[in-house]
Amino acid sequence: MTIYKELALTAKEPFDENVDIISAYLGEFGFEGSAEDEIIKAYIAEELMGDDEIVILVEQLIEKNLIEPTYTIELIAPKNWNEEWEKNYFQPILIGEQCLIKSSFHQTDIKANYEIVIDPKMSFGTGHHETTSMMAEFLLEIPMKDKTVLDMGTGTGILAILASMLGCSKVIGIDNDSWCYENAQENLEKNNIHNAEIILGDAGLLKSYPATFDIVIANINRHILISDIKYYVKAMKKNSVLLLSGFYKEDFDAIDAVCQQNNCVFVNSKTKNNWMSAAFKKNEDEISK
Repeated sequence: MTIYKELALTAKEPFDENVDIISAYLGEFGFEGSAEDEIIKAYIAEELMGDDEIVILVEQLIEKNLIEPTYTIELIAPKNWNEEWEKNYFQPILIGEQCLIKSSFHQTDIKANYEIVIDPKMSFGTGHHETTSMMAEFLLEIPMKDKTVLDMGTGTGILAILASMLGCSKVIGIDNDSWCYENAQENLEKNNIHNAEIILGDAGLLKSYPATFDIVIANINRHILISDIKYYVKAMKKNSVLLLSGFYKEDFDAIDAVCQQNNCVFVNSKTKNNWMSAAFKKNEDEISK
């Protein structure tokens, strides 16, 4: 079992803006994490980064006046993550009056057309975060039957699972975190999903999938989206749909500009608590770069 290090940081004001910047920065080096108010807890596999390297990253954040100078780096012993989520975070949620997301330890009388069982462990994506729920709402609203779907940053696999349940022909989920990779595969099995494949890696893998997908889902963060949209578009068929989330409303213009550069036009959007999800359509073959 992979042993993880936990990096605990305290963001400075403005909290929302700085937490987003810090999370994106750490994500570029392979960290996954969560934030509650100004407290950020980021995780990375022990073998991927030594303490000295982590200290260098933290000192750069301190120099940029993004975090308080106090922080901790700890090894995380293996835990019963189902129990941790049950006690602290994860409760059943109904999305769009159609999709119930629950864990295997939950008992609930809620009825829905689609029921997804998620045991999140240390992966992220239970449907509670605004970005995940908005992306699920998009999937419930658009035609999915017989579509090929790409789910970038698949996390727990929740959106890949929903896409399969909605009738798509094939789903590819990609995540660069080994814990997410293992967890997503476990959740596919729990939900009897047989037309989905989870791959460990990043957008560089998409060169193997030229003009393959009808729908691309990417719920990551502003910085990675801006960097990788060009790769998503090259993997999309003509007239396909691009669903993006993981960014704030004020970031939309930057996201939209990159989509326009890659021949994707804005269709519509959703917002919750300043978080935004947006749908784009690829109308023509992309311009060669």
